[in-house]
Amino acid sequence: MDPKADVPPTNHVLRAHHVGILTLFILTFKEYEGKLPPTFLLHLYRVLLNEVVEVAPPKTYSELFIELQAGPKSEEGYPRQLIEGFASCLVGLSSAEEMTNFFAGLPTLFVEKGEGEEDVQAILLRRSVFGYFCRRCFVSFLKLSFYGVGKLQKEYAAWVQGLAPPTAEFPIIKDRLHSDTHIFRTVADKTVWAQADAYEIWDKALATGDESVATENLRRYFEQHFHEHNDSGFRQHALLNLVRMHYLRHEYVAARKLLSEAIGVARTSNDKVTLQHCISMLHRLPPTIERRRPVLNEIQPNLHPMEVLFDVYKLMDEENGQPLSASFAKLVQGMGLFDHWFDGDGQKEPHVAPPDREQWAQHAVQSVVWSAAGCDRLSVIEENLVIAFTDVGGDDNNRLTVILNQAYREARQGNYEKSLSALLQPNVWSGLSLVDYGLWAQEVWHVLVLRATRRGQDRAYREILLPRRPPGEFKARYYSLATEGQKLSKLQDPLWDVIQMQQCDQATSAIDGLLTSLWHSEFLGRLHSYRTGIILLADVGMEYGMSKRSRRILEEIMPQIISGQDLEQRALACFTLARCIIVAGESTPDALREAVPYLIKSEEDYRALEMHRAIMDVQYFLSVVYHNLGLHVEREEAAKRHFATQEMRKELELSDEGISGILQVVKMAGAALAHR
Repeated sequence: MDPKADVPPTNHVLRAHHVGILTLFILTFKEYEGKLPPTFLLHLYRVLLNEVVEVAPPKTYSELFIELQAGPKSEEGYPRQLIEGFASCLVGLSSAEEMTNFFAGLPTLFVEKGEGEEDVQAILLRRSVFGYFCRRCFVSFLKLSFYGVGKLQKEYAAWVQGLAPPTAEFPIIKDRLHSDTHIFRTVADKTVWAQADAYEIWDKALATGDESVATENLRRYFEQHFHEHNDSGFRQHALLNLVRMHYLRHEYVAARKLLSEAIGVARTSNDKVTLQHCISMLHRLPPTIERRRPVLNEIQPNLHPMEVLFDVYKLMDEENGQPLSASFAKLVQGMGLFDHWFDGDGQKEPHVAPPDREQWAQHAVQSVVWSAAGCDRLSVIEENLVIAFTDVGGDDNNRLTVILNQAYREARQGNYEKSLSALLQPNVWSGLSLVDYGLWAQEVWHVLVLRATRRGQDRAYREILLPRRPPGEFKARYYSLATEGQKLSKLQDPLWDVIQMQQCDQATSAIDGLLTSLWHSEFLGRLHSYRTGIILLADVGMEYGMSKRSRRILEEIMPQIISGQDLEQRALACFTLARCIIVAGESTPDALREAVPYLIKSEEDYRALEMHRAIMDVQYFLSVVYHNLGLHVEREEAAKRHFATQEMRKELELSDEGISGILQVVKMAGAALAHR
C-alpha cells in the first residue's frame, strides 16, 4: 500500500443515540440558553463532549439520564426542567413526521443568516466539535428516504425504552441494489470500507481463549476494503498477529511455521517495519538446536524497545553463563532506545509515540534484575513505581508481573495470608486475558505449595495441590527433597544435592558441586545463591573439622543476611553460625552464651515462616545449650515449646486449612474471565 494514498472517507451511520444527543444540544443551546447554572452547564458540556468524540461505546438512554442527574445543582429549577424535557423527548418523536420536523429545526444551531437579514452569528460554529457533529448528523438525515426515517424512529423508540435496538430492521447495505433506506447516496455510501468490528471480536476472543473465533475474525478484518488498490498489503500483519497468539500460548511449532510465511510476505510487500517485528519474534522463539545460545537483537532503526528488554531475559538465564552486568548494560540500551522512539529522533516518516504503558516495562525488568542481584530493596522501589503509575483492574502485564513477584516475596517471608489476599483481589485478575490468568493462577498455586511444604502438610500437597496444578513450569525440587523431578539451574541444583545428602550425613560427597555452584554464583552476580552456598559450605566445613574457618566465612556475609530480606536464609545462617561458634569455642560457657542470641533469632524466623520441623531442631538444640549453661528454667521453657511445636505439626499434617476453597476461587475466576 502506498503510504501517500488518500485516506478513505470515514463512514457515518445515523443511529438512535445520535438523536438523543441532538435533543440535548437543542435543549442546551436553544431552549435553556443562558438559563443554566455555570457548574451544571460545565457538567453538561463534558457529557456532550464525551459522547460526540466517540472514543468509547455510546451510552444507553438510562446511562445518559443518570449522568445528567449526577450533575451539580441538577435538582434546581432550569436544570431539573431540562432533565424532565429530555425524559419526555420520546413523546415528541413518536412518528416519522415528527422526526422529520425535529431535524428540520436542527440547522438553526449552526447556520448563519444570509444576506438581507440581521447579521447574527450561529449558536455553534460550523467548524467546532459540536457544530461539526450537528452538521454531520443533519447531512446524514437528508440522505434518508421516508422508509429510512421510519426505521430510524423505531430504533430511537427502542433505545429510549431500553430494549434491544432493532438494528436488523435498519441495515446499512452498501451496494447499488439496496437503496430503500436512502433517497440519495454519495460515492462513499456505495462503497464498503474497512470497519473495526471484526478486530474487536478478535481481540475479545484472544482474551477469552477462543482460538477459532479469533482466527476467523482476524482473517475477516484484514480481508476488508482498506483502499482503492487490488491488494490490501496487510496480509503480513494478520500473520504476525497469529504468530503472537501462538507464541503467548507456547505453541512454538505453529508460531515458527507461520512466522516463516510472514517474513516472506513482508519482504514481498517491502514492509520493513513488519519485517523487523517478524525477525525480532523469530529471535524470541526457543532455539531448535539443544544448548544453542539464543540470538540477541542488534539495534536497528525499526527495532522495538521491548525486544531489547526481552534480551535482558535471555541474558539472565543462568544456563547462558552471562553475568548480571551484561543484563544491566542491555537494560540501559533498551531505555535509550525507548527514549529515542518517544522523541521520534531521525524518523523520516510521521512518528507514533509508544503507548504510555510501555514506559513502565523497563522498571518491571529492572525490579527483576535487582532482585536477582540480591538487592531486594531496590527491586521494591521499581515495583512500587510500576504499581503507582499503571491502571488498576486492567490487562497490563507489567503490573501483573510486579504484583506476582511482590506476592511471592511476601510468601517467602512467611506472610502467606497477606500474599494470598493480595493475589485474590478482584482488581488484580478481573481484567486479565486467559494467558495472563494462567500466570496468576500458577502463582497462587505456588504460594499454597510453599506454605504446605514448609508446614509439613504432605497429605495436602500430594492429594490436593499436585492433582490440581495449573499448566506451566513446575520444578518440584524447589519445595521437596523427596522428589527427583526436573533439575534446577546449575547454581541451585548443587545446593539441592548438598541439602539432600545432609539428610543422610553424606554432605561431604557433594562438596565438588557446591564449590562449582559458588564459583558460578559469584561470577554471575547471583548473591542470593552465593549466600546460601556459603552457609552450606560452612556447615560442610564443620564436618571436616574446620569450624573456625566456617565461622569466619559466615561472619563475613552476616551483615548482608542479618537485615532480614530473606528470613529463611537468615534463620539457617544464624543456626549454622551458632553451631560454628560452639564447636570453634569447644563448648565453653562463653561460646555457649555467645551462640544463644543467634539460636533465639533463628527460632523466631522459623516460627514466622511456620517451618515446624526446623523450629523443633532449633528448640531442641537451644534446650541443650541452656542445660549446659545451668539455666534450668530457660531449658524447661525451650523443651515445652519443642513439644508444643511437635503437637502443632501433627495437627497441621492432617489439615488443608482452606486450600480447596482458594483453588475453587481461582477456578471460578477463570470461568468468569472465559465468559466475558
